[in-house]
Amino acid sequence: MNKKPFLFLTAVWTAGILLAGPAKAVTSVITRHSKSEHFLKGKLDNLMVDSDGNLRLARRAEVLLKPETLVGVWTINTVLAEPDGSAVYLGTSPNGTLFKYARGQTEILYPTDSSSRPKDAAAALTAPLRNEHIFALAFDAGGRLLAGISGKQARLIRFDKEPTVLFQSDTDRYIYAVLADSQGTLYIGTGPKGRIYRLPPFGGNAEIVFESRDKNILSLAWAKDGSLLAGSDTRGLLYQIDVKTRTVRVLYDSQQKEITALTTDPEGSIYLAASSAAAVAGRIDSAAQALSKSPGRPQSDTEPTEPEEPDEGGDEEEEPGEFHMTAANTVEEQRPMPPTAPPAPPVGPGPRAASMLVRISPDGFAREIFSDRVVFYDLLYQDGIILAATGNQGRLFGLDPVIDHRSILYQNDKSAQITALTADAEKGLLLALSNPPQLVRLAPEAAPEGTYTSDLIDAGQPARWGKIQAEARLPEDTSIRFSVRSGNLNEPNDPTFSPWTAEQELTKPADLGCPVARYLQYRLTLVRGKSAQSPLLQEVAIAHSIPNLPPQIQSLQVQPSKDKQKPYLFQILARASDENGDTLVYHFDFRKQGRKRWISLKKDSEKPVFEWDSRTVEDGRYEIRLTADDKRSNHPSDALTSSRISETVIVDNTAPTVEDVHLNVQGRTVEIRFSAADVFSAVAEARYTLNSREDWAGLLPDDQVFDTTEEQFTLRVENLEPGDHVLTLAVSDSPGNTRYQSFEFTIGQNG
Repeated sequence: MNKKPFLFLTAVWTAGILLAGPAKAVTSVITRHSKSEHFLKGKLDNLMVDSDGNLRLARRAEVLLKPETLVGVWTINTVLAEPDGSAVYLGTSPNGTLFKYARGQTEILYPTDSSSRPKDAAAALTAPLRNEHIFALAFDAGGRLLAGISGKQARLIRFDKEPTVLFQSDTDRYIYAVLADSQGTLYIGTGPKGRIYRLPPFGGNAEIVFESRDKNILSLAWAKDGSLLAGSDTRGLLYQIDVKTRTVRVLYDSQQKEITALTTDPEGSIYLAASSAAAVAGRIDSAAQALSKSPGRPQSDTEPTEPEEPDEGGDEEEEPGEFHMTAANTVEEQRPMPPTAPPAPPVGPGPRAASMLVRISPDGFAREIFSDRVVFYDLLYQDGIILAATGNQGRLFGLDPVIDHRSILYQNDKSAQITALTADAEKGLLLALSNPPQLVRLAPEAAPEGTYTSDLIDAGQPARWGKIQAEARLPEDTSIRFSVRSGNLNEPNDPTFSPWTAEQELTKPADLGCPVARYLQYRLTLVRGKSAQSPLLQEVAIAHSIPNLPPQIQSLQVQPSKDKQKPYLFQILARASDENGDTLVYHFDFRKQGRKRWISLKKDSEKPVFEWDSRTVEDGRYEIRLTADDKRSNHPSDALTSSRISETVIVDNTAPTVEDVHLNVQGRTVEIRFSAADVFSAVAEARYTLNSREDWAGLLPDDQVFDTTEEQFTLRVENLEPGDHVLTLAVSDSPGNTRYQSFEFTIGQNG
């Protein structure tokens, strides 16, 4: 027998290229997917991922009802299955349609007027909205279906041979929850006045058991001790009510806006979903959103809590003292005395995410077990796992509160929300999905196979893809197969991607066998065969290699030194990089313009910076070359270089000359005309002083502008004293080289 209990491949490998010593002629990179956030970037089909980053087969999913069957429906609010599995019921919005699904056929139980029902999707788009919603379904003591109708009035209807209204209220508009006790007595959570009603098993006089300061009672459940649990919106409180004495206490303050769902386990622990998002408003207003945009738009997390409905007149909300309610076999209802003020409740941790799940132990201690930016719509306890239906990514979470472990058990890529859950007679699970609506069944057993398609792995540039390896547990008769493809566009649906390779069983590190390309996508198929157990994938590793690439020099600048005392120094500054991450060294060379051979200034510099003393060469026009070399990270046969040549650098360490001097003395005035010239640089400044005084006076060229390598000057000095004089000129070029030249003359006594 061929047993494969465990596949554990940890060999160190590259993309099929052996390297010698520290050289990195090829950059090898291994991409590892081993965390839930890694796998959630890809697509899961019949697979689940848990908080440890493990992939395994999910429960086998079957779509029972598709959107085109549920004409005129935008949201499925609640789902209920017959105990014997003979039928499933769906309560929907925005037309308050009640569906019965049995033996593959769908029947509408409400509204009973068939003329008001749209016959197809096109008619549904133009049909007027009834603006009714069915949020709650239950069975009475006789096993008959009960449906809570929300809209202009709150009504509880029993469906037998003929629909019968058991409860009706003009001051309550919404029924969010209906719950029966062991005797069949019904409890009804309503809004917008936050009331809970009690109704005899088969109808009769309804009485108020509890009226809160919150707007709506969103969820009801039985505690193990027989007390009634109620979750509210507005303040997000969990109430515990003794229905016999009508005493009430706040069991938990979530510090969130609303408690959308409740469930319990056999040990007596209570689980609640608390949310800051307007989950209930979303259940009502998702229809309006779809109408204003397009069907299927995800619900916003910032919707108002209280839904707006058109005012048809005559239905102003009554104050609490003006209570009036009508129901079957009921003329007038007496209000009970309000309960005494409850003690201060435990306080939650404060709003941090859109929603959180809280476990309250049998001894009353509360602990947050999960939080995320999702909306929790429903909770269900099944086989030791808390199941949480969420939006807006259509995900079903499974949480094991004992070991603090969670999984994404199911995800639907078509519908935005999973809005309701219920177990069926065969220990399966029914999921009501919305936007668009679907009914999906999850079987108790795992799917025979499931597929994971990864997100694109980006090598940064065309790369050679090497091997794939995995760490996995493979029970007997299970396997994992893989297939890959590659391309050069960040779009997996682009037709230029290579075809998927033929599937291979993954039993050891295997060659990927796809073309050189920048992006790679892999696909894994987990198969359980005849085994009841699923393969467990813990890590996937993909290797790629990039050939040695030449360094890149982004810039090269040669600038005069900022030290004014050293105009002959030049700062050579460069910026370079290497896509392989190789260590670079730099070579600096120079040559006089017009010559072919380069002369080395410095070799193997570790930084692309050099200070050049230009006094070591004659004046002239020069070029500087920088070469970046990756030889320290590569074998000599694979090392690569890149070079960049600077703009022309003028070396000028010679001062301008003073030429064509004409000195003329007339009386007590001296006039001197001269020209200043420089071979490579513009004449930039001229000054003069008499008789070696420290105060120098500036001169302007005859054309009044310093702008060329040769300038003409005329200087007149008047009112000179008789005697001998020395006139000194200082002429500078733009680099700062200065020529000093003196001229002696005499002013006569009779001047």
